Amino acid sequence: MADGLDPFILGVVGLIIAVIVITFVEVKYLRKSMRHRRVRAAKRFDELPDDAFNALTTTKAIQSTLERGGVRSEEAADLLRQAKLAYNRHNYRVVFDLTSKAKERLLALKARQAAQGDLLRLDSIPPGGPEEVTTKELLQKEFPQNFAQSRFTLELARSAIDAGRSAGRDVSQAERFLVAAQTRFDVQDYAAALSAARQAERAASGQVVPVPPPPPEQPIQEASLTCSSCSIPLQVDDAFCRKCGTPTRKAGTQQVGQ
Repeated sequence: MADGLDPFILGVVGLIIAVIVITFVEVKYLRKSMRHRRVRAAKRFDELPDDAFNALTTTKAIQSTLERGGVRSEEAADLLRQAKLAYNRHNYRVVFDLTSKAKERLLALKARQAAQGDLLRLDSIPPGGPEEVTTKELLQKEFPQNFAQSRFTLELARSAIDAGRSAGRDVSQAERFLVAAQTRFDVQDYAAALSAARQAERAASGQVVPVPPPPPEQPIQEASLTCSSCSIPLQVDDAFCRKCGTPTRKAGTQQVGQ
């Protein structure tokens, strides 16, 4: 075509421009995505030492608490020694794995000891009697629901707070949760005590624990005054009923004072 460009050439040029634009956008997006991914990976890597230290410290606190209660485990102690070596070698993911296994072993031993104690108490009960009770009924009568678990979790929370304080962490929030847990435990609200004790343990370990908003304040309603004779509403400063003339309590009080 003499008066214009060849449509084929225009199509090729347009295709080339489209490929260039798409390639530019793709490369720009990929670079941005890869940069964000590297930043997140670096951030997670920077947090690994602190998280590993917290896991190691918390598991040691659980071990100390259980040892004071007579629960000892050489397997858990060996796992903690390996976790300490892994931490010194900066193998933080190995630390998480070993401390998790040690914690599971310690808690399993604690549960077994509690079960053995319950069986011993059952064996000490004299047989016979007009009203036989089942094992479940007896245990529920002696230990209310969540009693033993909340008491044990309170001890774990105290140990975690001591460990967090020794590590230089701010444990003020954990201490507030612990006070709330102990208060609910003292009034035998064991479910609330267990929940607050778990929050205290998590807060002491460095985890973020959301604080529930305070309950809305209820408006104080003034007591309504009514006439004792005709029951119509009275004002606070009324000495006599405006309808029937019956003296109010305020009038009687004034007469006694005079």
